Amino acid sequence: MTEKTEAQAEEIQTEEQTAARKPDGVLTRKFGAKTFIAEIFFNHGSKDTFQDKLLKAIRSEKTE
Repeated sequence: MTEKTEAQAEEIQTEEQTAARKPDGVLTRKFGAKTFIAEIFFNHGSKDTFQDKLLKAIRSEKTE
């Protein structure tokens, strides 16, 4: 029972930390009467460059 309580507390703490983080960038695009706002988050511990991340996003969009 203690293991479940610790796991739940850890999960709640992780959700709170994620919610409090500010985005690394914000993109805003207007299409007609609608405005789309996208918040961008990066893993700062990653060794990938921005170009690597962008190519990965483009490739994943092609396969969908």
